[in-house]
Amino acid sequence: MTMIKAVIFDMDGILIDSEPLWKIAEKKAFAKVGLIMSTEMCNLTMGYRINEVTDYWYERRPWKGKSKDEVTEDIIQTVIDEIKANGNELKGVKRSLRLLKEQNYKIALASSSAMRIINVVVDKLEIREYFDSICSAETEPYGKPHPAVFITAADKLKIDPHQCLVIEDSVNGVIAGKAARMKVVAIPDESLSGDKRFIIADTILPDLDHLTLDLIRSFS
Repeated sequence: MTMIKAVIFDMDGILIDSEPLWKIAEKKAFAKVGLIMSTEMCNLTMGYRINEVTDYWYERRPWKGKSKDEVTEDIIQTVIDEIKANGNELKGVKRSLRLLKEQNYKIALASSSAMRIINVVVDKLEIREYFDSICSAETEPYGKPHPAVFITAADKLKIDPHQCLVIEDSVNGVIAGKAARMKVVAIPDESLSGDKRFIIADTILPDLDHLTLDLIRSFS
């Protein structure tokens, strides 16, 4: 019997209410190069690394005046500013982290965000102490929905992927967790509520307050 020994958290939309802030940043930055983004367009690349977001849209709607790297940097800096000013911890974050720590689960953070954004978030929320490993997909050959960042997180924890539980808010993240052969709990972003693709997750919760030891043990 395989027992869950580690829980790997996504960050944006799971630990901090930053998904709307990413949309604000993307809309602002792309507007400067003439690309007017709708919320639905932003949702298409939710969970991607930001350089993959700019690649995605440049391939479909190429612009002039700024390089992809310049647009990417504009988005990152705006997200950092927005998180510092308006980012808030999501429901159940510290409760679930304390619960897992008390029960001796290994805990990792595995995000598509750049490490400098991750550092801003964990310090703002004062949760760095809970994590045994913090990983950014920016150092991986591929971002989510590729499973690389989750596999790296498991490797750093020295836990077999089969013994890891992933908590994700995006479809791309859920796909990545399943591709890593991990159990996946989905807590869908509000803008994706009703998206039937979340059916591939092992369970769907409304927030982290509903993450219980009984649920985690049920995956064993």
